[in-house]
Formats: sequence, C-alpha cells, structure tokens
Amino acid sequence: MIIGGTTNIRDVIAFPKNQRARDLMTGAPAPVDDRQLKELGVKLS
Repeated sequence: MIIGGTTNIRDVIAFPKNQRARDLMTGAPAPVDDRQLKELGVKLS
C-alpha cells in the first residue's frame, strides 16, 4: 500500500474479493457436483 500510494488494501491485494468474500473473476467459491467430488476422492458425511 505504501509503494502504491493508496490507503485501501483492496487496491493492492493479489486476489480481491467483494464484501461477500466472492471472487467475481472466477465466481469462486462455487458449488461442486458429485462427479467432481468422486474424482477427487472426497466423501461428505
């Protein structure tokens, strides 16, 4: 922030998020389907 001459951390953060912690460029976090979970070996209880 000092080097960039700004007082707002959002101006210099590497992966900015909105106020709901969503990344508007990638749409993350996003729901995953069962096929993706199975592929990764993730089992939800």
